[in-house]
Amino acid sequence: MQEYDEEIEIDNIMDEDDELDLIALVSANANDTSQYLVFEGSDRQFYAKNVSKIEELLVYKDIDIARTNAEGLIIGTADIRGNMTTIINFDQWFGNEVLDDSEYELIILAHYGGHRLGIVVKRVEYIVNIPPETMTDNSENDEKTSFITRVNIGQKSQMCMIFDSDKMLLDVFKTIDTQAMEDTQKIDKVQNDKLVLFADDSRFIRKMAESLFTKMGLKYRMYENGQLLLEDLQYIAPEEISLFITDLEMPVLGGRDVIDTIRREKKYDGINIIVHTNMSNDNMADSLLEAGAQDIIGKVNMLALSEAMQKLMV
Repeated sequence: MQEYDEEIEIDNIMDEDDELDLIALVSANANDTSQYLVFEGSDRQFYAKNVSKIEELLVYKDIDIARTNAEGLIIGTADIRGNMTTIINFDQWFGNEVLDDSEYELIILAHYGGHRLGIVVKRVEYIVNIPPETMTDNSENDEKTSFITRVNIGQKSQMCMIFDSDKMLLDVFKTIDTQAMEDTQKIDKVQNDKLVLFADDSRFIRKMAESLFTKMGLKYRMYENGQLLLEDLQYIAPEEISLFITDLEMPVLGGRDVIDTIRREKKYDGINIIVHTNMSNDNMADSLLEAGAQDIIGKVNMLALSEAMQKLMV
């Protein structure tokens, strides 16, 4: 694994309101799928989350939380800027030791999959650019991580795990998987004998998509990253392909590179691309459409994905 250490440091974050605002600024305008927020867990391991899924950082002690009495991952609910937001503890979800409440400093406010989620963490280190080619798939070793890489913390190279946000979403909001299955059962078969090529590093999303494609009666191929999809193209004639669907955040080769590579080849000009992601903000969405994607669909919305597919398959 290579390491990449171009960074925006966040020193003394508890004392500098401007640095909290920096997260909101970076995430609101992020057009770089390689930009990550690095934070520390109770196990002193470092974790990362893509800033395109983050709205801002909040000081934990400043947030009024209506705490739940039920056992489970959810701490409670907070009214954040007029939006009811589910609050969880990252260490508890990941399986780390849960520290005393006073040792947690920040809430990472994330918005993806149509859900707002506040993730309580011990401390945040910095924002760093981590290119896909520096990441190694780690999902076989831990289902809650997507990939692993190295980053520099205080002049020292450290291991850093990029956790699977899709897995977190499904664990916290348990009705999502059930709803996706129910939605899939409502979908009719379509008449199309060509291949759908689908790339996503999350095994949970691939499983959902596989159920959808099977219900639609489609031929398809699944890939764990963009590089595998592009490598397989040399064995598939363009006239055999009905549609490309790609995630953005993937190891080895991300979705933006997949789009750029496909659109450089004129033989694929007549084949549409759907970006299937929870990362896209307005700036990124505009950029993806300009790059050659035809639609952007949020993850775990099987009805929306099937409707877009039926509209865009050739």
